[in-house]
Amino acid sequence: MTRSTAALKVVGKEAIPPTPPIAAIVKRMQPARSDTYNSHPAVGLTAEGLIGMYREAERGYPVRQYDCFDDMIEVDGHLRGLIGGRVDAVAGCDWVVKPGRDDAASRKAADALDDHLRHRVDMKALLEHQLMAPHYGLALTNIVWGEVDGYISPVELVHAAHRRFASPAPDRASEIWLLKGDTARDLVALDPGCWIVNRYRHRNPWAAGLMRTAAWWAMFKRWSIRDWQVFAEMFGIPLVIGFYDEGAGETSRVALEEAVRLIGKDGYAVLSDLVEIVIKESARGGDSSTVYPKIADRCDAEMSKLIAGSTTATDTGGSVGSYNLGSVHESRAYKLSLSDARGFEQSVRRDLATPFCIFNGFDRAAPPRVRVQITRDSLERAKTLQIVGQIVPLDPDQIYEEFSLRVPRPAAGVMMPAKAPAGGPS
Repeated sequence: MTRSTAALKVVGKEAIPPTPPIAAIVKRMQPARSDTYNSHPAVGLTAEGLIGMYREAERGYPVRQYDCFDDMIEVDGHLRGLIGGRVDAVAGCDWVVKPGRDDAASRKAADALDDHLRHRVDMKALLEHQLMAPHYGLALTNIVWGEVDGYISPVELVHAAHRRFASPAPDRASEIWLLKGDTARDLVALDPGCWIVNRYRHRNPWAAGLMRTAAWWAMFKRWSIRDWQVFAEMFGIPLVIGFYDEGAGETSRVALEEAVRLIGKDGYAVLSDLVEIVIKESARGGDSSTVYPKIADRCDAEMSKLIAGSTTATDTGGSVGSYNLGSVHESRAYKLSLSDARGFEQSVRRDLATPFCIFNGFDRAAPPRVRVQITRDSLERAKTLQIVGQIVPLDPDQIYEEFSLRVPRPAAGVMMPAKAPAGGPS
């Protein structure tokens, strides 16, 4: 396969060259300290501090904002579980590469791309990284192109940290540039045809992510847990009091003081009958009825509604009614998975499949489509299609796709006869 020498084609605002700038992009994505460094701005975070990070991000420098998001997700198990669950709901599904059109050129391009994606790159890792776009506002993956078996194809996908990107100037905050080194001024424009860019809807890419909202509730929750710990230290631990008789000597008083200090460690003490130790339970116990757990629960509920679409889909409360309601809310989770999958598919078709066709001379082919197979209850869906199929014709390709079925080779398909009802005629 020879490389295309056709005129430049345009995807979005950037022109894709007929050949990939392999050497340049590999050099630019050399590891930098900014890949792994974190300034941990969430430590001691205040409302004013969070607003300051947001203002920096809105002007095109989101590094501290993304560091803060990393911190919050790391320490909040509920938040991390919500994001991980939403990502895994799509990343764990099967995927297929389908022709962009039903013609020979498009089918050939789809077959070639499918082979390279399945055997040359880690598609699950690509899905997991790109599916963070709804939460951070964007996700970018560097495509390293190389020649394999006569094709120019992806030989490596480098998933760049969110903090590796910024804008060249405050009045150009909508532009996404690569932070090449470790300083804010060391920025380079993204090479056309070498990046998969998945953006969540918003006028400003640095203010688009759901974490911009979740961060407030995560911060309130952190404050509440901190105050709850202080309360437990002050009032939740029983008070140990030592009494001594007026006639007790200095030795007995010193021994009593040492016993009171060590009673929680040793658990016992041998003392004279002139002294006494009394352990008084806190009169302000029963933290389950205090305001702190309620604040934490409210924060968790708000984050659940924001990221998962509901609270009952993640926390049923153990009752039959809430479990049934959670089943209803699974429809919302299914729609979120569909939306996340479609956003990923569009980005891959625009930023990977289209350059693949250009670089390999598939000038007459429509760019292949990578489809993530999101399925619901297969039995209920099959019943619905059976009813609908009696009214309108159905597309076989859609049925194969929805049920994750392999398209059979010509004359190789097997039909399963309908099973006769129990007790009926055979």
